[in-house]
Amino acid sequence: MKQILLSLGVFLLSVNAIAQQTGDYTITIATSDPSLSGDSLDIYFHVPDTYNPSSPSKMILGFHGLGNPNNSDDIRNYLSPLGDSLNAVVVCPDPYLQDQPRSEVVLNLAYDSVMTWFNIDVNQVYLTGYSAGSDVAAQYFFGDPYHPMKGLIWHSPGFFFNPDLSNPQEIPPVCLCSGTVDFTSFIQTAALNNSLDGSGFPYLYNEIPGVDHTMEYPTFTEEMLECINFIDANSTSNVGIEEWKGNPVSIYPNPLTDGANLMLTGLEGDVTIAVLDINGRLVWDKQLKNASSQVSFEDFRNGLSAGLYTIQIQSEKGSLVKKLVVK
Repeated sequence: MKQILLSLGVFLLSVNAIAQQTGDYTITIATSDPSLSGDSLDIYFHVPDTYNPSSPSKMILGFHGLGNPNNSDDIRNYLSPLGDSLNAVVVCPDPYLQDQPRSEVVLNLAYDSVMTWFNIDVNQVYLTGYSAGSDVAAQYFFGDPYHPMKGLIWHSPGFFFNPDLSNPQEIPPVCLCSGTVDFTSFIQTAALNNSLDGSGFPYLYNEIPGVDHTMEYPTFTEEMLECINFIDANSTSNVGIEEWKGNPVSIYPNPLTDGANLMLTGLEGDVTIAVLDINGRLVWDKQLKNASSQVSFEDFRNGLSAGLYTIQIQSEKGSLVKKLVVK
């Protein structure tokens, strides 16, 4: 494994050249940030062979915990096959576990550095962690993140952090991964599942049979891919975002369960709504006159089968596309 020591803000040309390599390596940044007490920051990378600097790539940003794995190079190694599957750069900085403010400084420094060194699509960044590291990621994700993420994979929660769900329709998708025999996380997983399920934003509880408090199990990459696919399917589409000049539009609950009314907030004026299934067929549409800020559709769920749907919104404010999961 290659390791390079660099000073932040110095030798940027050299850093850019180094960061275009593929494979596994470590970059150590000497930082004078007072909150880090002059400590250097180690960032462990896995860059897939398919990475092409001329084309934007995805990024997986992950944190180790206190169990297995408990080192940044270990969690990098566990996440590397996932990065290969997605053509995603894996980035694992050393956190300050149980010291959230300093861990968030580390997260932001790593993110900013990677964006300088690699061609990363800022709309394709996934945040994850394991055990105590998953709580570092979750507290950042549910707080006031300096860098918004596409979604969070909360793997084997380590401490009793309860997120603020007061404005759930603005929270990106979350996937909670936990083993069925993970007694370390058992109580918190149950509490999180109860509070997150049906709270108004896309959420998946990925229960892994027979797995204890670890990431070292044969189907790890497959379980993480299930979470990634869920996040991708439930993320707000960027199509048409630059054309939309109205208020932010939110859709909830998402997923939509049987018996629930579909709610849209942020609508105004005359609006046309079209819903298409996964094959692009029109399955529901509605025209609204002088729409208010919040509209409830009591008949929406009738006759719709479970699956992924696209909601197209058109008004004088422009066009907007959203994704909806129906259960």
